[in-house]
Amino acid sequence: MEKEKMVFQIIKDAGKPLKVGELERLTGMDRNSIQKIVNELHINGLIEIDKCYNKILGVKGEQNG
Repeated sequence: MEKEKMVFQIIKDAGKPLKVGELERLTGMDRNSIQKIVNELHINGLIEIDKCYNKILGVKGEQNG
């Protein structure tokens, strides 16, 4: 649960769309773990993602660049 909170906070603080590779560099976690967390956050309606461009757009309901 702590990893999920960390990834969510990074997405929230970024203020811009992120890719999984950027989250990988920022967290030090492996890509597969991050992707699972991102998918779970999306399913729970906490973040928005753009599957076409493989980007995490940000926290649902907030304006990001």
